[in-house]
Amino acid sequence: MSSAPLRHGAPRLATAVATLALLAISAPAWAAGPPAGFHTGQGAMLAGSSGVSVTPLITVGESVGGYRFESIPDGIALRPRTGGRLDLYVNHETSTVPFPFVPYAAGPPERFPTISNSQNDFDNAQLSRLTLNRSTGGILAGALVINSSENFQRFCSNFLATGAQGFDRPILFTNEEATDFVNRTGQAWPAPTSEPPAEQAGVVVAYDIGTGARKAIYGMGRHNHENSVAIPGYNDLVVLSGDDTFSAPASQLYSYIADDTDDLWADRGRLWAFVSDDPATNDYGDLTSGESVSGRFIRVPRDIARGPQGPLETWSNANNVFQFIRLEDIAYDRGHPNVVYLADTGEPRAIPDATTGRLGRGASGTNGAFMNGRIFKLVLDSANPRRVSSLSILIDGDAGGYANAGVFHQPDNLETTGRSLLITEDPGGHNQFPTSTGYPTFTDATNARIWRYDLRTGALSVVATVDQSADEGGTDVDPSTTAGGRGAWEASGIVDASSVLGRGWFFVNVQAHSLFVDIGDGPDVSGPGNAPDGVPDWLNKREGGQLLLIRIPGA
Repeated sequence: MSSAPLRHGAPRLATAVATLALLAISAPAWAAGPPAGFHTGQGAMLAGSSGVSVTPLITVGESVGGYRFESIPDGIALRPRTGGRLDLYVNHETSTVPFPFVPYAAGPPERFPTISNSQNDFDNAQLSRLTLNRSTGGILAGALVINSSENFQRFCSNFLATGAQGFDRPILFTNEEATDFVNRTGQAWPAPTSEPPAEQAGVVVAYDIGTGARKAIYGMGRHNHENSVAIPGYNDLVVLSGDDTFSAPASQLYSYIADDTDDLWADRGRLWAFVSDDPATNDYGDLTSGESVSGRFIRVPRDIARGPQGPLETWSNANNVFQFIRLEDIAYDRGHPNVVYLADTGEPRAIPDATTGRLGRGASGTNGAFMNGRIFKLVLDSANPRRVSSLSILIDGDAGGYANAGVFHQPDNLETTGRSLLITEDPGGHNQFPTSTGYPTFTDATNARIWRYDLRTGALSVVATVDQSADEGGTDVDPSTTAGGRGAWEASGIVDASSVLGRGWFFVNVQAHSLFVDIGDGPDVSGPGNAPDGVPDWLNKREGGQLLLIRIPGA
């Protein structure tokens, strides 16, 4: 077992002591015994609110046996096993395609003052399987079950479909949140921007837990996928997904319906797109609080569904498919699974377009009406998944306006329990500090948070906040000393663990976007920005991050 140094700094001692004290008060029963398995030596990158406890498990760069926990951990799926063990499947949202692909004027000024190259990750997207001891919380083993050489890009959220959703064997869906053209064999990027010979990313990858087989299901669409979530309660298999577009507002909700697991695996299902029954209410901006609209899913032609992203967007506009701004995660209600919650991150540049009649994208610095995002509530017909009884706004963050720390900022990942909806944030530049030019000054900006919405009472509260203190200056209000502004890191991939660890326990990841990790094995790249071993590499970066347990009483 080994650990990697973090740059720009180490967690503050006060934070570590406070975390240990909190755990001593509210740790689960299994934590009292002697540890078995690996536990990180780094401080927690997440701080719980009053009564909420946090346990860090493994930090990016640390190793268990021959396995290393890689960067940008995102979606998490959980599978109980016999013998007191459980498996976690963790996405890594990495890509060897620079993101964004624009020249950087400078790198970290203390090391590389003249960089003019874009950044990329060391690896393409990967999927980890971590085996944990259910009695100690220690990590016993790890493996990459989808690795970098398979040339997938930016795996975002994931979902493990089982018998509970009508599947005859466990199938994990992991998703490319990407629009890049890449080579699927050999070196992924650079690649031609046409197919063939290259291929535009954005596929859903199905991974068979039992056999280890994996394949892209092209019929599920090649939109910019955040997640693909199987909905229980129907005779057919129903998998909902949203378009996490990089060109917001330009997002749609899709449903892939197949007869059974073999039918889905063979890609014999059909893709459907959500359309409002009211042609005048066909857009995020058309729907107001207290209003709802019914609708239906219309069939997407198979060649459009399986093709690249551009024709699918064109087809959706031509067929008046409901336009969200930028759909992130999806979660269904545990008591009423035909009720589905949709996170839309919003976009301050989204403003009415007089030509199309829908929201369009204004210039940089535009201060539109949809700056914080929403949680939508979609009610599917209980007998027919292609009918929508209603779409309405459950939580309207936009109503809070700009520079308001009292509302959520860019809702991202979702998880539900019988009582709660858990919401993570990925704040946009206008909700961070320092702020982008043209946006209102927001000196009260906070680090990214996890919110709990009580499904019984409607109460909304913060249960945890990302701790950026491992990054020197990460909470400093002086932009000249701030490596990552407030809100630059995010919590991600939250999943309910109560079935294996007890009531109120969840696994969650933190993505430390401004914190780089050096493990001494980077490629020997010549040119500006490349660093020797012992110093994080600016061009081939390995972002920091952490997997944690969090206990939220009452959730």
